[in-house]
Amino acid sequence: RTEKEFRVFEAMASIYPLPLLFVLQALTLPFLAATAGCQENEPIYVPDEVFHEDWSTFFDAYDATGTIVMLDSETGTRHVFNPDRSRAQFPPASTFKIYNSLVALETGVVPNVDTVYTWDGVERGGAWDQDHSLRTGLQRSAVWLFQELAIEIGKERYEEAFVREPYGNNLVGDSLHMFWLGEPLAISASEQITFLNRLRKRELAFRLEVQEAIGEIMILENEDDYVLRGKTGWAIPESGDIGWIVGWIERGNVAWVFALNVEANGPNFDMRTARRGILDAVLNEIGLRPLER
Repeated sequence: RTEKEFRVFEAMASIYPLPLLFVLQALTLPFLAATAGCQENEPIYVPDEVFHEDWSTFFDAYDATGTIVMLDSETGTRHVFNPDRSRAQFPPASTFKIYNSLVALETGVVPNVDTVYTWDGVERGGAWDQDHSLRTGLQRSAVWLFQELAIEIGKERYEEAFVREPYGNNLVGDSLHMFWLGEPLAISASEQITFLNRLRKRELAFRLEVQEAIGEIMILENEDDYVLRGKTGWAIPESGDIGWIVGWIERGNVAWVFALNVEANGPNFDMRTARRGILDAVLNEIGLRPLER
């Protein structure tokens, strides 16, 4: 018996009666034998993950550091580039607008996705400087709208929502208008996948009609052969810019959920082009969406 097997057996012996212990030992030893070659500081890779080192070319094309996780909903297999980073938590930035919108509708703070809120008159540039609803605010990523709604929702209702439906590290902090943009809220690409897949299947701890409404306003592209839903995000923590694009693509009866994050490499890094370009390259590689349309 290896040292790893002995440590597991010793721990189990302190918990279970002897007959049950031998049954559990028989079940666990094959797994331990399969992972015996792993070093102590190496992750143990589970069977439902496939790692794609070749996808590094898509990141290299933009001189980008990042990760992408693609979940094949039909098989349950996660296809991953940079698995260690896929488990690391980062600020969700505007991808949190998905969860934020769910909470706003669930609590009744917002009656429906087309309720219009008056622009506060502060010039921020572009499409932000106008009245917005949840629909347009999500699509154009109007931060001021969601900051206003966050203050109205309040810390207590966010914390109640996180108990019902966890999201990353579930931290709100004291800055209600900023907690998802820098800190303390953080989530990993892998956790984004779990959350988004539950939303896709309408299994979140929010009313069915609320989940359906948010899924509908997440549509980025609606073509004859596929529907692409998603949300981008761009956080600027002290450690450096973090860009996100998350969502899912439906093609016939097949759905793939995706979560990508990248970090800026230098002041001239084109975050918008990089995050969408990498996603499009992976979707094309899998055969879900051609690059040329």
